[in-house]
Amino acid sequence: MAEAPNVYWLISLVMSHSPLYLLPLALIIVVILSVAEQVKIYSSPTNHARYTKFCFMTLLIANVILLLPSCFSSSFAHLYPFLINQNKSKGLILAVLIAGTFLSVFILYRLYQIKHDEDKHFQRIKEYEKAIR
Repeated sequence: MAEAPNVYWLISLVMSHSPLYLLPLALIIVVILSVAEQVKIYSSPTNHARYTKFCFMTLLIANVILLLPSCFSSSFAHLYPFLINQNKSKGLILAVLIAGTFLSVFILYRLYQIKHDEDKHFQRIKEYEKAIR
């Protein structure tokens, strides 16, 4: 589900013969690695999700880097050939990038909590284990 925007972005950049197609392609590959890790973690639980952390660090960096070029008309047209180069389109992209930045920071914080056994779910499991003993 999270891949759909990157796939559509990749297709539009390939169709416009832009070399920038490498950016959404790289993001898709990174997210696929994270998904594969999550599937593996489901069968053998761990609190160290290395690829997932890498994925969200990459998404955070990409969102922050894309903020500035998305404000300028020339780079906006090259990055998002499927959108009309208007302030409304720029506002939409900036809102998505800012939301993605905050979401990535939040998820990285949650991953930190999980890695250090500070998340609420871990505490509930420990309380449950005490209760059944």
